[in-house]
Amino acid sequence: MWVLLQTVDPHIPKYQDRLAVPGMMIRPKTEALDITYNVNRTESWENYVTMLNAFLEAYNNSRQVATNEQCPPGKYHEQMDNGVKNYPKTACQFNRTMLGNCSGINDISYGYREGRPCILVKMNRVINFYAGANQTMNITCTAKKEEDALKLGDLAMYPANGNIDLMYFPYYGKKVHVNYTQPVVAVKFLNPQPNFDHNVECKINAVNINTNDERDKFAGRVAFKIRIDTD
Repeated sequence: MWVLLQTVDPHIPKYQDRLAVPGMMIRPKTEALDITYNVNRTESWENYVTMLNAFLEAYNNSRQVATNEQCPPGKYHEQMDNGVKNYPKTACQFNRTMLGNCSGINDISYGYREGRPCILVKMNRVINFYAGANQTMNITCTAKKEEDALKLGDLAMYPANGNIDLMYFPYYGKKVHVNYTQPVVAVKFLNPQPNFDHNVECKINAVNINTNDERDKFAGRVAFKIRIDTD
């Protein structure tokens, strides 16, 4: 046992079940990825707001400035060991204000009160994965059925165009990248038709991420339902 432990790095897993394509998830997260509420019943949506506040606490500008670096955009934030372990790794700032009208700063209800809710979309962390293969990438969201697009209405994306910068990659692992906050994209539904089940799919557009694997519905994409009742 002692000999085996000498071969184990305490910071990085010796074996990783890394998938070829990282999955995606949303916040607020519900068991069935179903965001359903009534605008006239505060208690039906206030838990979503609580979950978003908890998730975004780590993204507060003051906390990001105190713990993370202002990195140059458009290139990977590589931190090689070069024979000497460079721990802990530094992380790049992702400030809460980058999420605009979905930051929860000016609109503390994230639009849920008005029936124009925000959903946060994130790509799951994969150690040493160079997302985008050195090219620009972004997240887009659409109605799963083309005929429902008009009912879903317009969407606003934050950061603009749903962009994810290369500087947030690679990720080196929880014990090494201690202050890492992964990039997220906020989707604001501007005029969704009320009292209707909107089935939405968001996906990452990146040259080295395949989003068409029918065997894995969460590979580079995530589907969820959102319904806003008014009666």
